[in-house]
This record gives sequence, C-alpha cells and structure tokens, in this order.
Amino acid sequence: MAKDTRLEDAVMRGEMSVFEFCCQKVEGQMERMKERNPDLLWTLEIQSVMWHNYRDAQKSGKKLVFFGGPVPVDIIVAFDCIPVYLDTVPIRLSPNPVLTGKFIDSAEKYVPQTTCGLCKTYLGTLLEDQYGSTPDAFVYSAVPCDSSRVVYPNMERLMKVPTFSFDYPYRRDERGLNYLADQTEKFVEWMEDFTGKKLDWDKLKEAMTNSNRTYELQGKCADLRKHKPCPLPGRMLVLNGTSNAMACFPEMGDLLQKELETGEMLIELGMGPCVNGEKHRAALLQNMLWSSSGVMDWLEREYDTVAVMDAFGFQHGDLYQDLDNPRDCYLTMAKKMQNNPMIHGAAGPSENFVYLVDKIFEDYEPDVSLFVGHIGCKHTWASAKMVTDMIQNKYGIPSLYLDVDGIDGRYKSPDEIKAAIAEYMDTVVNK
Repeated sequence: MAKDTRLEDAVMRGEMSVFEFCCQKVEGQMERMKERNPDLLWTLEIQSVMWHNYRDAQKSGKKLVFFGGPVPVDIIVAFDCIPVYLDTVPIRLSPNPVLTGKFIDSAEKYVPQTTCGLCKTYLGTLLEDQYGSTPDAFVYSAVPCDSSRVVYPNMERLMKVPTFSFDYPYRRDERGLNYLADQTEKFVEWMEDFTGKKLDWDKLKEAMTNSNRTYELQGKCADLRKHKPCPLPGRMLVLNGTSNAMACFPEMGDLLQKELETGEMLIELGMGPCVNGEKHRAALLQNMLWSSSGVMDWLEREYDTVAVMDAFGFQHGDLYQDLDNPRDCYLTMAKKMQNNPMIHGAAGPSENFVYLVDKIFEDYEPDVSLFVGHIGCKHTWASAKMVTDMIQNKYGIPSLYLDVDGIDGRYKSPDEIKAAIAEYMDTVVNK
C-alpha cells in the first residue's frame, strides 16, 4: 500500500503520467492477487492488457487514437491503431478522489462545475498534459449529453491532431441508421487518409469476429444473472463495462469465457455472492457507482442483496451477420453505436430509457430499485420520474432516488451512500 501512495503522490506532483500510473497500479493488484487469491487473477488481466496497450502503443510503432462516445472501434483496430476510450481514464481514477479531484479542479478553470465528472477528468488530464502519450488522432461522437458536446470539441482544439466527428442522429428509425452507416463509410476513407493505407478487410473481419465473440459471451453471462440465486457478484457488472473499449480484442472474450464458466459452476453448486443466501435482487438504474463500487459488496454482505443488472451495462448485443458484406457490416456498426451503453437509454427520446428499464425488471425480476443517479447525467434525471413511475405502476416496487457523483468521490462519500441505501433497505424493502 505504501507503493500505491508513492504512485499517487507522483501523479499529484505531475511526475508520473496517468497511463503509467494505471499500468503500475494494476501490476501491483495482480501481484497481490497472485499471493491471496490466484484463482481470480483473470479478473485483472483485461485491465493489464488495456492499460499497457495505451502506454506502449507508440513505442511499438502503432498510432494512438483517442475516442469519445460511441464510434466503430473495430475499424480503428483493423488499421492496426490502438483505440483509447476516454471514459476508461476517469473510471479507473474514480476510487481515488484526490487524483480525480486534481484533474476535475483543473478542468473547472475552463468549464462549469455542472459539467459531467467523466468529461472534466479527461479534459483536466489533457490540460495537465498527464496522459503520458500524445494522441495521433481523435474520433468522437458528441453524445449522450451537453457535457460531451462541450468538452469533445474543445479537446479537439487542444489536441490539434486529425479529428473525425460523427454526427449522431436523434432518431432511431431506418433513416437514422442509414445516416450513421453512411458516416461510417466516410470514416473508413478518413482512416485510409490518416494512416496512408487501404482498409484490409481480412483484418476488419478478425476484429468483427472477436467483437461477435465478446457480445455473444456477454449475453450468456447476462443470462446467468437471471438465475436465482444470481451466481455473479454486482462488481462484475463494472468489469464487463470494459467491453466498450476492448470488445474487438480476443482478451475481452477470454475474460467473459472465464466469467461464464465461473457462473455456470456456481449455479451447479447452488451458490452466489451472498454468504447467507440471496434475499433481494437489486436493479441499479442510471450509471454505475464507479467511485464507490464497494457499495455493491457491502449490499451483498449486509443485506444479502445482489445487483443483478444495471442500466449502464444492459445491452442489446448486436452481432455482425454477414462479414463479407461491407454495407451490412456498416449498418451493424451503426446499430452498435445506437445501442452502446449509456447511449442506448440516454441519447434520444425518454421512451428508450423506459423500455430499457422495463426489460431489466421483466428479465431479471429485481425487488429493489435503486436510482443511483450520477449528477452529471442531467438528461437521465429528467426521465427519472417516468422510469420510476413505470416501475411502481407495473411492478409495485418503490424506488430510491440517490444523487451521487460516479467519478468525483468528494461529492458524497461511500459512508453517506451506504447510509442512504441502508435507510431505504430498512424502512422500505425490509419494513
């Protein structure tokens, strides 16, 4: 732990980059895991691959492409570039409010305090010049919120690198889908100009095949969570979010394969994460509790309650059908962009969010409804009453409203979050 403190101090002083910090942090976690619980080492391997990819891309001669929002990552990988999903930075730093606070405070010199903590963290990291690598290109789709629409274009100006911006349509009909697919074809042309080489369709097929494997396995893992008792802990939902960044890498499929096998084994044994047996099943609505994910462990330990699904990670699981048909693949990429968490429920009409939550309650049968709302997601807070009214009217379950900052732990501490949830569990769920 002393080493962890030294790492954090080095970042605070500006002597260590964020990419280097994340690499060394996960290396330390893996060393401790080898000693204490080597059977769970696989849960950290995807983090190791991702952060070392980010840090070492340019050293190995690959171009580094930063991206924000939903974009066709498979195409970036097919051009032998390393995609860096900006959201992974604040999510990884969020358990440490001192570090996130540094970058958030830096960003707030230029953007309002009400800007989302995700956006403020990666903007602040850029302003402090602490990524550790200068991107070769930037690709973004400014959804789902006003924060991204403000921050991404300003990051483009600060980076001064080749940039491609997707114009994301509000509508989700056939016209909107084709509009996105047309832009995806233009993105291929842009990548060809940026890299100086033509698209190798075989490499794209490899990326798409890996992506199909990832989402097939993620769907199977999600189905396991419908089982009673739920075999997988709530914390795994956070880890599965890595698929946004790593779906077309084989290592992501390897992790989900191991998760699936573990879940199937626990079902055979009749076991779940709650030592005293599963008493309640919780749905986490809105974003994940990245800054306080230990709250899910606490729920399992103190209330025998498992977070069975969350509205951030719940996905439709669009798969490529015809890998030799470019237009069909581009249309599938467009669907993936529309159905990407958290875009699927938050970028467009509120009906999308209501439908998403309805499916969670129908498929996973939770009896605990936690609207643990990230304060940066004002657009989903605007839909909260519609969503929770639907849950109350259709399923007879009252919801807890709890405002948190999923990134900036200074806003509300884990103890404050636990106290609010405990009051709900004691006075409403276990009345």
